[in-house]
Amino acid sequence: MTSPALLDATLADVRLVDAIEHVHEADELTWVVAGACRIEIGAQRWRVDTETALLIPAGTVHRVVPRPDSIVFPLQLPPGTAQTPTPIARTPALETCARVLLQPGLAADDAVASARAAASTLLRSAGDACTPLPHDPRVRRLAQAILDAPAHPADLEELALRMHMSSRTVQRHFRRDTGMSFGTWRTDVRLAHGRELLERGESVAAAARAAGYRSTSAFVAAFRRRHGVTPGAVAVRD
Repeated sequence: MTSPALLDATLADVRLVDAIEHVHEADELTWVVAGACRIEIGAQRWRVDTETALLIPAGTVHRVVPRPDSIVFPLQLPPGTAQTPTPIARTPALETCARVLLQPGLAADDAVASARAAASTLLRSAGDACTPLPHDPRVRRLAQAILDAPAHPADLEELALRMHMSSRTVQRHFRRDTGMSFGTWRTDVRLAHGRELLERGESVAAAARAAGYRSTSAFVAAFRRRHGVTPGAVAVRD
């Protein structure tokens, strides 16, 4: 029989590491079953918990900082699911897929494949639609102004001045609350607006102008980097 003292000494070593770096060949959805963790990618930080997952593109080095009570899983997804690190709200449909992907031994092979494909589709849609906003009321108003007029040419200095804030303070709020720099956030908003117009039947040139791009070629290049396809692949044709 194992003595209580020996058992206590053994259990003292049964704990999570303080932090660890990972990189995966497949796209990943970081999924928390219990507790919470922090994901660090460069200077960006995200909290991942039982309400929010994080979508991470393949090949992205990320540091996982778990809470002691955490149970965290990386769900592997088909290539092309993730374009940029994106926080994702956990919906009932996504929970259903994750339940199967977390327990493949309790599901048929076709159910696992279907869950992976369905999750990828849900996440691509969520990633395109997801526009996280800063929490500070003034910075949120600034962000909302950009959402209302994505093509407006005002730069960060001018926008910050309107809110009686420094550009450095605005930048800090964007990085902390959205996980993105102001420039990256604004680019995502503009490209999402351009994509919406393309899907409504607008031409690539018209979508580029409405998204705030001075040239169609710059819009095409940015769109390809963000979505993995050219605007022409998304545009509605007669």
